[in-house]
Amino acid sequence: MNPFVEEVVERAAAAMGMEPSAVVALISVPPDEGLGDYAIPCFALAKERKQSPVAIAGDIAREIANKIDATGTAPSHINRVEAVGPYINFTLDRSRFIGYVLGEVSRQEAGYGSRNQGQGKTFVIDFSSPNLAKPFSIAHLRSTAIGNAIYRLHDFTGWRCIGINHLGDYGANFGQLLAAYRLWADEDAVRANAVPELFALYVRFNEEVAENPDLTEQARACLRALAEGDAEMVGLWRYFVDESTKEAERIYGILDVHFDVFLGESFFADKLADVVAQFESAGLAEESDGALIVRLEDGEDMAPCMLRTSNNTSTYHSRDIAALLHRREQYDFDKMVYVTDMRQALHFRQVFKALELLGLNWVSRCVHAPFGMMSFKGAAMSSRKGHIVFLEEVLGQAVALTSGIIAAKNPDLANSDEIANQVGISAVIFADVNNRRTRDISFDLEEVLTFDGETGPYVQYTHARFCSILRKHGSPADPDADLSRLGELAEMRVARQLSEFPDTVERACDENEPSYIAAYLIDLATVANRFYNEQPVLVAADEPLTVARIRLVDSVCLVLRSGLSLLGMKAPQEM
Repeated sequence: MNPFVEEVVERAAAAMGMEPSAVVALISVPPDEGLGDYAIPCFALAKERKQSPVAIAGDIAREIANKIDATGTAPSHINRVEAVGPYINFTLDRSRFIGYVLGEVSRQEAGYGSRNQGQGKTFVIDFSSPNLAKPFSIAHLRSTAIGNAIYRLHDFTGWRCIGINHLGDYGANFGQLLAAYRLWADEDAVRANAVPELFALYVRFNEEVAENPDLTEQARACLRALAEGDAEMVGLWRYFVDESTKEAERIYGILDVHFDVFLGESFFADKLADVVAQFESAGLAEESDGALIVRLEDGEDMAPCMLRTSNNTSTYHSRDIAALLHRREQYDFDKMVYVTDMRQALHFRQVFKALELLGLNWVSRCVHAPFGMMSFKGAAMSSRKGHIVFLEEVLGQAVALTSGIIAAKNPDLANSDEIANQVGISAVIFADVNNRRTRDISFDLEEVLTFDGETGPYVQYTHARFCSILRKHGSPADPDADLSRLGELAEMRVARQLSEFPDTVERACDENEPSYIAAYLIDLATVANRFYNEQPVLVAADEPLTVARIRLVDSVCLVLRSGLSLLGMKAPQEM
């Protein structure tokens, strides 16, 4: 919190008889900007004081104003305090406020927004984690984009970060694929175009199993043979995994997403004995219909956690428990986040509860960050039925449409192909992270590519517009600019928004919620464009004012660039 807002909070808290933290939760910006820079409502005090909020606001505003006047000197940061209806409104010394904010941005440069709250701590995140032998669909974007932004937020705030891609390279779907390959594969076609051909086999299996239930037993037999080390099954499985991993890495390269560790479920398949031994020694494992389970009821409305199937094979639970134990041993993390869809919420509750019953208190540091489902223009996707929209096709269409927009609006733009690539791909990413994690979203490519409204291209265009002003000025921002020349309402709006970046970053990091950054960038772009339309920056007759406003423009560019980077997006200087 900057000292200007801090003074507002402290004075209000003292007069209202509230904790400063409670006042922080109430503070807002008045809807009518002529009323002040910040406002605090008094509704919460009505019941306690047995007065109307309007009367309370009037009393408190007078009390704060009298205390400021009683000092005999000008207030340090507040110019005016007055009540309007049930609100206490504060008008700050705008020139000093703007000068302070721009000074902080200039002093910290690319680090502005980070308070290094993760310094000395380790953060582990499991994200993307696609099931292999299937092409990347638009549905895979959610875990990948959200997880990448959460990783970047923690990295920016000083954490030592380990990003893990827990590849789905084991389980029933591979038994189905192995069976389908043996029955129907054209080996030459698979070798020529592995992942799409393997996906087609998987879809065919799930189409035909309804008419031929014997296929299910064939798939189980293949999976058992794989678990027992059958040479043919292992060889095919390794080929499927290798080709799928290469394809996944190619898509990650397009998205500019980085992982520190690629480690599939199969790595933990033989760790079942260790997991079972820990629960058995604690007296928590019991037989149930041939399976081995851990009962979790104990006041929790949860089904048991299954450690081993009746066929003596590992389960999703046991493999995830083995993986989590391995990560704790390897990284001794302070925070561990899983980014998967909401359908796995119960699964992670079960895993965490089972480890809690083992007495492993560090499991409280583990968090499931669930996200809602994605559909494409309202159509839900299913890989089993083949109803999916391939992510690479969507990215290609986004780039092509962006190229068309650039050709129409700025045909002489240099490096137009590169910029179209940056804008198109970033638009798709922004469309995902601009929504609260837990919301279901419907993806519409034409909507996400508009240069107006709440879109990635709108934020990127604002950055490019302000970079253009800096180029026209021709000189770097002057650290000695006379910032006392700034104080217009349009300038105050921008500075106030810039001042909120550190709090927004901290909240987004704490709550694993990248949409806070996306919403912040939209708001910053909006007030920045309003400033651009209301106030000339390059004022030929007043060079000191120009130099001061260039500092404001430079700060906008820096924070937009930082925010876009946190979301995994590019910030072109021209568009």
